Amino acid sequence: MKPILFHLFGEPVFSYPLLMGFGWGIGFNYSALLWKRQGLANKKLWQLFIGSFIFGWIGAKVFFLIFSAPDMALNYGREVNFWLGGGFVFYGGLVFAALFSLLFIRLNMNSKYELLGLITPGLAIGHAIGRVGCFLAGCCYGDHCDLPIGVLVKGISRHPVQLYEVAGLVLIFLILRKLVLKKKLKESLLLYPIGYSLLRFALEFFRGDAIRGLYAGLSTSQWVSILIVLVSSIIFLKNSSSRS
Repeated sequence: MKPILFHLFGEPVFSYPLLMGFGWGIGFNYSALLWKRQGLANKKLWQLFIGSFIFGWIGAKVFFLIFSAPDMALNYGREVNFWLGGGFVFYGGLVFAALFSLLFIRLNMNSKYELLGLITPGLAIGHAIGRVGCFLAGCCYGDHCDLPIGVLVKGISRHPVQLYEVAGLVLIFLILRKLVLKKKLKESLLLYPIGYSLLRFALEFFRGDAIRGLYAGLSTSQWVSILIVLVSSIIFLKNSSSRS
């Protein structure tokens, strides 16, 4: 683990926020490239990006308070440092950002929801970069692992589950990129939540951090994954039947 990458002018540069920022930047720029190829106004993408960032940040914090720290929610919720610092749940950010994006497309782009398929490859690769930050910071760590690929976290050899997720997200990125280049935007938009949710559901079995929360034998993220897969699959099948 390397939570501090280096020091700049005597101040520590932390790996997690740095790579999270890189993830947002690379994800946005790749989305902007695909957006431009469709002849769409860059101003709209900036508005969508900024709004999604704000709502995604709030959603990630809200889910953390509800599912990861319910006993401390009132205390954390009053602290400015909490809202500006660490403590995120990715699914919370995804859900809040998705709701904002759907509303934005409806109000500003004539309900052409398939255009959101243009940003899914950027979202996947940006998320992959952010997970590298998780690995370096030592958060979201894995369960006990006796294999040679195990990494030492909190004095125990553990699955590098963050890197498993990075590999899965890169694969999802490549598939989504291919779909977008073939102008299959609806398929890209629906495949991302299904693909990522299946990946996340499987990887949760390798997680070892209790802060993620467990309910009836499954983690919070696994229950959310099941819900997303069901909803996305119903929409996908509905769209498929309407085209046939």
